[in-house]
This record gives sequence, structure tokens and C-alpha cells, in this order.
Amino acid sequence: MPSLPTLLSLAATASAYTQVNLMSAFMTKNIDPIVFPGSYSESHLHSIFGSDALTASTTTSASLQKGCTNADNPNDLSAYWVPTPLYTTDGGKTYQPLGMFRFSAYYNLGETPAEVPIPQNLQMVAGKATAASPSDMDANAQSSWSCESEDVPLDKNGFPSRTCSTHIQQLLFFPNCVNEQTLETAYKDRRGGSCPSGMKSMPQLRFSIRWDARKDLPNGWSGEAPIKLACGSAWCSHGDFINGWTEEAAKNMLETTKEKMHFMAVTGSLGSKQMACTPKDAEPSKGTADYAESVKMMGKRSVPEWGWASKSRMARA
Repeated sequence: MPSLPTLLSLAATASAYTQVNLMSAFMTKNIDPIVFPGSYSESHLHSIFGSDALTASTTTSASLQKGCTNADNPNDLSAYWVPTPLYTTDGGKTYQPLGMFRFSAYYNLGETPAEVPIPQNLQMVAGKATAASPSDMDANAQSSWSCESEDVPLDKNGFPSRTCSTHIQQLLFFPNCVNEQTLETAYKDRRGGSCPSGMKSMPQLRFSIRWDARKDLPNGWSGEAPIKLACGSAWCSHGDFINGWTEEAAKNMLETTKEKMHFMAVTGSLGSKQMACTPKDAEPSKGTADYAESVKMMGKRSVPEWGWASKSRMARA
């Protein structure tokens, strides 16, 4: 049990949070406008959430704010994406995107009050697409895969070694410091700590995604999971974000970081009701949603070690 000083310390640093839910990926596609801007042949497959104005060339908040979002807060037109989790039922000959239950984006969960709002046009990446082992991963991202409500050992590839009774949960933490002029980002030196010189603290984004393998893999598994990511093993887990929060809502989010640990809604000029629209691919004739085709377009092939035959072009991720 934590000591009294520890409990008091935690209480002193605890703050409120806000949460945005996106029930599904509106698009699966081989684009990554942060790492491979403008390209439809260099990126692995991603599951994409949020504003449907996202294309391979998107760089600004204003462009995302012209779209339709599947976020339950209409003031959040951000774009969120992760490498697509894939499953196989034929021993790895073919792979299909794994089904999901819910994507939740948390902001400032358990952190100290933020100094500045998330800037317009901010782009961030958390985790390392090139990581092939736990030692390769970025510890700041605290990337993890687990069964949502039970303690299950991981297999050699970083996924649960047996069927989860509920969902497979993926967690990923993003930088919480920013230089407002250059939009460079970084992590604090410790939880509740300080930002690097020239940077200020902003609300920290955390991805919490619950993937549902029970329908796709009804017979379950024991041992090595028949699952991988479009980038390889679980160790290459990473996430991308382009800010699409309206400027007013981004400023209002600062208030959610000043109270004790509880949920606070973020309001804005776009109201409180989810958009009455259906997000769709803005460029359906470009790129692909098929995993095998995406590998061909990259000019690479998967290998048994759950990585890529060639990793040189992935270094930028």
C-alpha cells in the first residue's frame, strides 16, 4: 500500500482530463502524411480515425477542420492513426485487419496543469516504427499491449499469449511539451516534471484502443498470437496525430487540466452533439486498403521474424 507522503504527492499532481471516443476507424489506408508526405506507396497500412479531410498531403489544422469527424466531440477534427493490427487464420499466408471495439483519445490524464493549448498545425508521432524488440522501443511512449481486464503473459512478439476474455488493449503516450514557434515536441523529464528549455507543457495525449479479436478468431489461441502489426511485431507500435481541435476548444481544454482527477467536457463553437455525417475517404482512387497490395506497393515483403526484409526506408518513421 502506498505511504501517506506518496498518496499526498499523487493528490498534489492529479488533474482532470478530457476524453474523445471514436468507435471505429473510418479508413484503412497506406498513407502517412507526417512521415511520407504526399506518398501513396511508401507507407505501411494504417487504421485512421477522426477527420475525413486527411489525405497523404495534409499538413494543417485548417484543412482537417473542413472535414467530417467520427469523434463524439464535434470540436475535435484531429486526425489520429496507428499501424493496422492484422490477424491470420491460415498460418500467415494472408492477413486481414483486426476488428476493434473502441478508440479513445485521452488528454492530460493524471498530469499537472498545462501551460499552453495544443497549437494549431501540430504534428506528433509517438513510438518507433523501426523497433523490433523491447530494447528498441521509446520508453517515453509507454507503448503496451495487454488483455483489458486480466493479466496474461506476452508472447515473443509482444501480444497476449492466449485469448483475452474481453478486448486487447493498446496504450500509447504522446509528447507533452512543445515549442510554440517551431512546433517541436518533447516529453517532460519525468511524470509531473519539467519541459526542455524553450518549451512549455501542453495537455498530454494518450491513445487507448481496444481491439476485439473474439469475432475474427473465435477459436482463440494459446502461445504465439496469430496477430501482427502492419509494421511488424507489437514492439513497432506507434501512433500519429495532427491537431484538428478548433482553436477555441483547444484553449478551453486547458481548464480540464486544473482540477482534481475527473472527466471534464471540452466545449466549443461547434456545439456538443456528434456530427451528423459519415466520414469517408477523401481520395478513394489513391492508395489501397488491402494489406497484401500495400506490401507490394512498398516493394517489400514480410519475413518470419515479424519485421521487414528491408528496413532502410522505415527509418524515417
